[in-house]
Amino acid sequence: MSLQVPADFMWIRRGRRIALVRRSVEKSVGELLIRTPHAPPAGGERLLGGRGAAYRVRLPCAQAVVFRMCRRGGLLGGLLRDNYLHVWPRLPRPFAEIVMTEKARERGVPGPEPLGARIDRRWAGWYRGVVVTRHLPAAQSLWACLRREPHADRRCDIVRAAGRAIGTLWRAGIYHPDLNLLNCVVSRAGDSVEAFIVDFDRARMASAGEHDELRERMLRRLERSARKLDPTGGAITARDLQLLRDASGLAP
Repeated sequence: MSLQVPADFMWIRRGRRIALVRRSVEKSVGELLIRTPHAPPAGGERLLGGRGAAYRVRLPCAQAVVFRMCRRGGLLGGLLRDNYLHVWPRLPRPFAEIVMTEKARERGVPGPEPLGARIDRRWAGWYRGVVVTRHLPAAQSLWACLRREPHADRRCDIVRAAGRAIGTLWRAGIYHPDLNLLNCVVSRAGDSVEAFIVDFDRARMASAGEHDELRERMLRRLERSARKLDPTGGAITARDLQLLRDASGLAP
């Protein structure tokens, strides 16, 4: 399915940089994207988790955003690092991620508001990318929350909230190929617990014929991330994973 850029986003081009920005933040986020080099932004606070290339930045208008430099993972990560090849006619991955995040939110998936993305064109179709989203206050990865929360009842609240958020993906018809314990984040305020899905890179709409297969892939990916982060099962127990599956509604 081809991705259509939402009407409330606009293009900005300057030299070898191309940015896609939400119109309501054209001046603040657009300026951040066009002027900031492909490097940690001045005054940015590094955020833990993921591939270590995300920073919280407070704009002159006082709002906080997350400025994330796109980096590859997996086998290609060590070789290509932050370089991507544009395959026409697809949108470059930072733009596709912004569009997919917006589509997911429109369909009820809790996630950060996408504000903009940029590519820096390099040579022969290669580029580097940046994605900017609104900052989720007091949010930590599901992995970080469970690792630090010993209280059984509070753990259950965290896991159920995360499971419900994960379940909205499938009900929205979205396949998230890298669903893991780091890109499901949890925000707590007192007794209130909210969970969000982040990092929609390579996410796509699933066709009806793929339903069972892709559901199983997401579940297996989630379980692999738990085994990788916590091979001994000391922080993420089998009970936690079962509760997560049950709350998501993804398990058969």
